[in-house]
Amino acid sequence: MKKLILLFVTVCLFATNSYAKDKITVLNAGSKTGYFAMQMTGISKDLSPFYNIDLKIPGDYCTAIQMLKNIDGPVLMPWANDFEAIGRDGNGCATFDVVPAQVVRYDISTMCLCSMTYGAESMMVNEHTVGHTVPAKPFDRAINAVNTSFGSKLKPIAYDGSGAVKTGLYNGEVDYVMLTLKHGKEIIANGGNCFYEFSSDPNGNFEALGTLDPNNKLLIAGYDAVWLALNMSDDEISVLKNHIKQAHDDPNSAIYTYTEGGKAIKIMWDMPAEEITNMWENSVRNLQD
Repeated sequence: MKKLILLFVTVCLFATNSYAKDKITVLNAGSKTGYFAMQMTGISKDLSPFYNIDLKIPGDYCTAIQMLKNIDGPVLMPWANDFEAIGRDGNGCATFDVVPAQVVRYDISTMCLCSMTYGAESMMVNEHTVGHTVPAKPFDRAINAVNTSFGSKLKPIAYDGSGAVKTGLYNGEVDYVMLTLKHGKEIIANGGNCFYEFSSDPNGNFEALGTLDPNNKLLIAGYDAVWLALNMSDDEISVLKNHIKQAHDDPNSAIYTYTEGGKAIKIMWDMPAEEITNMWENSVRNLQD
């Protein structure tokens, strides 16, 4: 009898543990090698104690949006202003309505220009190639804006993801790269240098191109991104957001490591709805034609 009772308790505990966690799909809307993919992989690991995670990394936002249409349950999906910008311009495959109540994280990543071999002066006067990630058009446009403002002779070359951009730089396929600060720090750590950033912030990490030519708005470029909680109630969104915030505050978490505790990416929490909308819309317009 004792053995039967023990077996019954064991089965009940197993069943409880198996069904205690809700399922959530973490759908990466970026490339397979970029900063979205790295973060979605990291946060999936950090959320695994609380949810049964189905991590999907299809490789591009067009495929991700099509996949989203067939997912009925809760979804965590990042969405970037460059995707939205080219979509609104009629050159992309999709746009997405960002509802402030569904935003669990808002972040900004300024783009910077880096090289393993060449310096800031050469970039402005000699012919050089500049690698950047997809979608190509917004970043092609930003690099060509440097040519317009400063008479440089830069040729943009698109790669499928930030990881591929860095590989192209390390292999000598391109002379410079346009990447976020997070990746720029890695290039510096590997012996390279970064010189300019696409911002108008005089207190930025590198010389701000937007202050050198304030009349060229295309010299302000970067990622604004939102993490969206979809197909979820307000209470479910609140619980998910709390788990995500706790992971960002935990020095032992994967997402804390990737974001360097918020130093590599500027992360904002609990923003008013109007502020989310205004910041998002302005960031999208800055990348549109």
